[in-house]
Amino acid sequence: MGAADMKQSIQADAMRRAWAIFRQTYNFPAIKFSDIGRKCFAWALRQAWVEAREAARLAALSAADKVERIETLQTLIAHAGFIDSGPQWKAAVSAHRDEIRQLTA
Repeated sequence: MGAADMKQSIQADAMRRAWAIFRQTYNFPAIKFSDIGRKCFAWALRQAWVEAREAARLAALSAADKVERIETLQTLIAHAGFIDSGPQWKAAVSAHRDEIRQLTA
């Protein structure tokens, strides 16, 4: 697989993920695309690229760095109990657990 094929594959994966995010977030196709708008799809596409870059960053980490990052995240989860806001606490813990899941996969 050449560099051009690899780039095209990455772009296709990002576009598929963008459509999945768009369908999940905006209840498409139950709601027409013209009612939702291009800006909403552009947001979903940006989110897909954020996820792709994060996955590439995690894949590039060495095994020792992954273990160290998991330990750091577990410490952050343990200290998350000191966050005053319930929704903020839930979001922080959820984000940390998601990253741990990605690192162990």
